Amino acid sequence: MKVAVAPRPQGDAVPGWRAPGTGFDQPFEMLEACHERVLRMLALLDRLRVHLQTKGCDDSARQAARDILRYFDQAAPLHHEDEELHVFPPLLEQGDAQTVALVQRLQREHG
Repeated sequence: MKVAVAPRPQGDAVPGWRAPGTGFDQPFEMLEACHERVLRMLALLDRLRVHLQTKGCDDSARQAARDILRYFDQAAPLHHEDEELHVFPPLLEQGDAQTVALVQRLQREHG
């Protein structure tokens, strides 16, 4: 079984930054797409773990590891920063007590 490799970004694109059909004009859809990418990368990491145990470190495993590292080194921190700067403040300012508690929990998790 070959390790599925995440799609490679084109040019200087950051993986996880945009998904087809989402953009800054649809900020929550874009954040949801980023969250879906995190889940896909975690699933790829799990498949990589199994692959390494059963087949060892081959070219496919090395490419999957590079894709995972690139995503979590580049796109994931930008996603967290975007939430911290543009999503959490208005929710804290205008949110009800339950929303504020949830946002504060997310802020602690980001730390």
